[in-house]
Amino acid sequence: MKSNSLKSVVFAVVAGSVLAVAPAFALSQVESDSISKSILTAKVVDVSSKAAKLVSAAAKESKSEVAVAAVTAAIKAHPSTVGTVIVSVLKVAPETTEAVVTAALEAAPQSALTILAAAAEGAPAYADKAVALASAKMPTRAAAFEREVAVIKGRRTVASAAAITGGNVTQEQRQFQNVIQVYSKVGQGGDRP
Repeated sequence: MKSNSLKSVVFAVVAGSVLAVAPAFALSQVESDSISKSILTAKVVDVSSKAAKLVSAAAKESKSEVAVAAVTAAIKAHPSTVGTVIVSVLKVAPETTEAVVTAALEAAPQSALTILAAAAEGAPAYADKAVALASAKMPTRAAAFEREVAVIKGRRTVASAAAITGGNVTQEQRQFQNVIQVYSKVGQGGDRP
């Protein structure tokens, strides 16, 4: 009996917290259908710019919902645009990263690496949150997610270094003399049986 009352208390607390966190401004079905229709009628090459325009035109309170609706509609209508749509939307509204990544992972879980790479490219400040979110949803792929985002961050570092130095990025050529010496000595003397 005690465990049932404890379970009901826990359920009540969780339900209450979900209601408290739920957005005050949810999109109506008509608004959601309008966003989906505008994404569906756009040419494939225009889908990402259309989604970004819809999100940038949205009111501050509903940006997250519009971003989720636009990304979900784009993924369902044109799955090949998942990366470009996420980058475009997150460049316009980086604060929607968590909602967009969650919706994209639910709509296209097989494209998880592409989704994370696009999130890291579109909203670099939120890349670690996106990795944590995706790792929680797919714990067996956490290492791959971290590697993918590390690659994107590395590219950004090289690009910013190139911008600072005027495009002249050089890497130091390292000589592996010790390794070469060891291999050159093998087989010369009595080292081998």
